[in-house]
Amino acid sequence: MESIRVRPCKAGEASYVCYLQMKIYEEEYQFKSVFEHYLLASMAEFIPLKDESRLWVALDGEKIIGSIAMVKSEENTAQLRWFVVDPRYQGKGVGKKLMDVAVQFCRERHYTHVYLWTIEILKSARHLYKNYGFTPNEEKWNTEWTGKLLKEERWDFFALKDDNANEK
Repeated sequence: MESIRVRPCKAGEASYVCYLQMKIYEEEYQFKSVFEHYLLASMAEFIPLKDESRLWVALDGEKIIGSIAMVKSEENTAQLRWFVVDPRYQGKGVGKKLMDVAVQFCRERHYTHVYLWTIEILKSARHLYKNYGFTPNEEKWNTEWTGKLLKEERWDFFALKDDNANEK
């Protein structure tokens, strides 16, 4: 997948990131439109925070096939958000490329704590988070997004290492 590249999101692409995530979650996990509202509302809050936060897209040619963001939440802390890879590209290193860029950004900004929220059914993403040193620390239940019981998990990572955790 040498043709895959990651770059910062351009104007107009943030809404496409929400569309892509909603489309994938609807098709793969039967998420309802209330999840789209959650995505769009949080993205609208993010857009003005460009100095200490960043959104990247993964591209195959000019086609957006994934995304990831680091959003400053407080001093030395960022939240990983909007991490998604088109299912046709999963297992091909796209997620790793996105994670590498996001982790490097955190190192450059001297973030010592990064957290994320995920759901238990996202097995590949959870595996990747574990490989980068994140650990689950909290859980809550959600029936809003699918009408079924979903376990949401908060994963935390403290003190970014200088070694390449992604080589594990």
